[in-house]
Amino acid sequence: MHATGLSQLLVYGAFIVMGVAILYAFRAPPPPKIKGERITLRSTLDNCNHPCLHDVRIVDKQGRIVCIEHIMRLPASVVLIGTVAASAVGEVTGMESIPKWKITRRGSSTTFVNPLLELQPLNLAFKRRFPLLRVRGLIVFPDTITFPEGTPKGAVRACDFERWLDDVMRMDGTVSSATEQAWPAITAMVASAHARLEQARARGLLGGASAGDGSSAKGGAKNKHGKAHAAAAPRPSPRIAAARGR
Repeated sequence: MHATGLSQLLVYGAFIVMGVAILYAFRAPPPPKIKGERITLRSTLDNCNHPCLHDVRIVDKQGRIVCIEHIMRLPASVVLIGTVAASAVGEVTGMESIPKWKITRRGSSTTFVNPLLELQPLNLAFKRRFPLLRVRGLIVFPDTITFPEGTPKGAVRACDFERWLDDVMRMDGTVSSATEQAWPAITAMVASAHARLEQARARGLLGGASAGDGSSAKGGAKNKHGKAHAAAAPRPSPRIAAARGR
């Protein structure tokens, strides 16, 4: 009797383990995270011999903090660059104009907000300030992501970044006067915003948040009324978020 009961327990246990393994293997992939270990592009950008600003935080006219990982100056344009967490894995489908994209892995899919939409606030802010300047937006995905229906405009895998840059350089052609005039103002704006944020932090008006989370009041990414102002929930996106400052 004891041997029979033990055999039944072993069989039941084996079925449970197999069931858990199957559920794990075919679970829907999580949306690529906004935080975590991100793709490191800084050394690549610095080796391109184009002026570049890193981990930028700008205070807009509404007192909100807008963050972007990299701003690169090219001969006839400026590129706003964000990255996706390096842990993202799967097949991504979507188009520049579609608000929801999809990531698929092992037959299961999860939708997430189009990460290019996260670039729009800063893109629009630059175009208002510099109407003649050509501004490009780019989201860099890790090489563990593939695009089975073709790479959406404004997105690129890390391994293809330098080729993308070469293509843009050919399109840009010669140096434009709009870029030459705007870049000193952009660097001055970034430096001024950095100084203002450091002063606010020294007075205790800012939490000890990282440059990518967009917090602007005590207690992280919430304002004094306790309402979160993050630009998006965890999903593929650059380090862009907005929070109301004091």
